[in-house]
Amino acid sequence: MRAMSSRRGFIGASVGAALAGGAGAAGEAAVAGSPYDLAAVRATLHRPSRHRQVFGVARVADGLAIGQMRHSLDAYETALGEGPGSLHVAAVFYGRGVVMLLDDRAWRTYALAQGLRQRGDTPVREGDGNPYWSDGANGPALHSLAMRGASFFACDNALADWAAYIVSMAGASDRSLDEIHRDLRARLVPGALLVPAGVAALNMAQEAHFTYVQATL
Repeated sequence: MRAMSSRRGFIGASVGAALAGGAGAAGEAAVAGSPYDLAAVRATLHRPSRHRQVFGVARVADGLAIGQMRHSLDAYETALGEGPGSLHVAAVFYGRGVVMLLDDRAWRTYALAQGLRQRGDTPVREGDGNPYWSDGANGPALHSLAMRGASFFACDNALADWAAYIVSMAGASDRSLDEIHRDLRARLVPGALLVPAGVAALNMAQEAHFTYVQATL
């Protein structure tokens, strides 16, 4: 993920379903006043599970990571005979890939499919809105994985990068960088958790004993 001076001072807000769990007193004090729901992030990563696997999704790559996560779940549940819930699949979306966790309205408002093509992330599924969230003509999507217990984390640095890109496009929006960044944070799909940096979230997952797969480069 490319560092940008425009990201300085941005603070993320967690969007989606709040999960049970808490942090220690020191941890709560450290995030006092921060809209990141780090307690929910920790609770999600430490959810009891026999096996844990985290995927790093830096690019959309026409949904390549969706198939990888689905195949891993299928293998543990069926081929290995361990049944549903034996594998906790998580994915951290950063770089270009973070738009996979943005809702239909964000995709339409900011022409994200066109933006992906312009930024060199092709091919892109077709659809009215986010074609990677709901199952449909494009095949299985992230929502079906969420229903099987998958967890998703969105990189706030990557959202800031997309906001800067949108502002830089002539006529893309008449709103400021801060306004667009806040709107992107508010447009995460249900259940997705915002994290300050995707690379840090990947490290948190590995410290919670997830094995790591780089889904896209």
